[in-house]
Amino acid sequence: MEEVRDAKGRFTALLRILAHVGGAVLLGLVALVAFDVAMRRVLHVPFLGGLEMTELAMVIIVALGLPYCAALGGHVSVDLFGKFLDRPALRWVNALVHLAGALLLAVVAWRTVLHAIGSYRWGDATNMMAIPKYPFQLVTAAGAALFAAVLLGQAVRAMRGPRRGAGAP
Repeated sequence: MEEVRDAKGRFTALLRILAHVGGAVLLGLVALVAFDVAMRRVLHVPFLGGLEMTELAMVIIVALGLPYCAALGGHVSVDLFGKFLDRPALRWVNALVHLAGALLLAVVAWRTVLHAIGSYRWGDATNMMAIPKYPFQLVTAAGAALFAAVLLGQAVRAMRGPRRGAGAP
């Protein structure tokens, strides 16, 4: 059991590092937008490719941030069945929801990898700056796969129920 806790800690640390990378990209995006606004206001010359770089940066920010957010339980959750079901039934509903999310995100990751392979073969790139799209598609696939792994772990934890000696979930 100690090995599982240690692996979970290392996985969470990896997710934290990736989220920090996404945060660094966000800071770079802030600088890019400020530069673009300054160029437009002062020199009346927009930064060509700024929109493309913003779009690609957002891919990195979201793909690297969501898995860590999910691991911390930082997303919004809505309890629709809490008043109608007992704790064991709620635990299984929670497990099934997490399992369905993990399955969906695993399919998204798989299909995105296939799309990235196609983009690489076609030479698909952005219009203005000709930045290849496949690396960003692979980042999206990795983020979806990591998110799926987080949800799978949460589903397993929900199925097991509360640990002995621990309070109710």
